[in-house]
Amino acid sequence: MNIEKIYKLFSSNRLFLLISVTAFIAVRLYSFDTQWDSPSLWGSLVIQILIAFYLLQMNNVFNIIQTRTFLPSIFYLFFTGINPIYYYDIKGSVAAFCFILCYNYLFDSYQKPESQVNALNISLLLVLGSLLWSPLLFFIPVFWIGFYNFKCFNPRVFFSSLTSFIIVYLIIFTLSLLLDNENIFFSLLPHFEKLFLFSKPDFTILEWLSWGIIFLSFIIIGIYLYMFNISERVWTVSSLYYFYLSALVGFVFLFTQSEYKSTWGIVISIPLAFLCGYAFSTSNKRVMQYLLLLFVLFFIGIGIAHHLNT
Repeated sequence: MNIEKIYKLFSSNRLFLLISVTAFIAVRLYSFDTQWDSPSLWGSLVIQILIAFYLLQMNNVFNIIQTRTFLPSIFYLFFTGINPIYYYDIKGSVAAFCFILCYNYLFDSYQKPESQVNALNISLLLVLGSLLWSPLLFFIPVFWIGFYNFKCFNPRVFFSSLTSFIIVYLIIFTLSLLLDNENIFFSLLPHFEKLFLFSKPDFTILEWLSWGIIFLSFIIIGIYLYMFNISERVWTVSSLYYFYLSALVGFVFLFTQSEYKSTWGIVISIPLAFLCGYAFSTSNKRVMQYLLLLFVLFFIGIGIAHHLNT
């Protein structure tokens, strides 16, 4: 077995990316209980594929991983393709798409003090997304931290991010007055019981196994970033640290808000896919090549097991 050829096939071969996308679509559409007439199935499928390709575009634009690799996209397809609970979660898919667009605006703000428009766009996306899924609001402070780490946080950026919240709800309030229906406004306000819906983790054995391996990989990648990235550019380190912070916050809510485990899983798969893609793309050591093969085979096996249990 030529592990180097297999590694290059996984990481930078367009054909393998195409095969991964095709397999992702085939598994969704030909599962045992596929509901062909479900708009949620088709909407989630299209949005999650768009997110996978947007990860590639984001890396090409911002040059975070300095080698040619398709691994972030492939990992996102694996993470969201292994569990059938992601197949009909249109709410989580839309929230994830808003989330990845926010990354784009944040990275575009690097060391730009005049980033009010980007801050406004980020909070606007999160507030609009929160109308569908309230917990997206938790990430507004997380993006403030991102602006601070990228040397562009200031009072103008802060107040710009608050402005979008005011604008959205003023529009909704005006609409409710015009329609003489105040329930429209109050129903769309963030509700405490939906935001802070905490419960004990409620995962199946297969979910514990898959998230356990992902979380272990997350910890190892964190140690690697802390100890061995001295030679990386400041920009790359800052971006990867922010991905790590986003994933860490996501894990906290994933394990404490089991009611939303599907949606949290789709959202935090974005930074996790990028971190895993970086870890496996920047090392030419043979041990990493074997680990990549085992990682891919593991998630294929977990995906098969999930579908056999449905």
